[in-house]
Amino acid sequence: MNIAILQTDLFPDIDTMEEAITHLETIHSVYRYALNQPDRTDAQWDQLLDEIIASDRVLTI
Repeated sequence: MNIAILQTDLFPDIDTMEEAITHLETIHSVYRYALNQPDRTDAQWDQLLDEIIASDRVLTI
């Protein structure tokens, strides 16, 4: 399964989230995107959206 993880720093307990993600990475294809980086180009946003659309699951953390 392809899983896109959008990192937004919404959850204060990032340690628990990291443990869960580490588990997912052993059995699925996991792609992580840091959305808190304001310096993305339009091309990078387009690529991100394409990869989100192609994912089976999208998680926001």
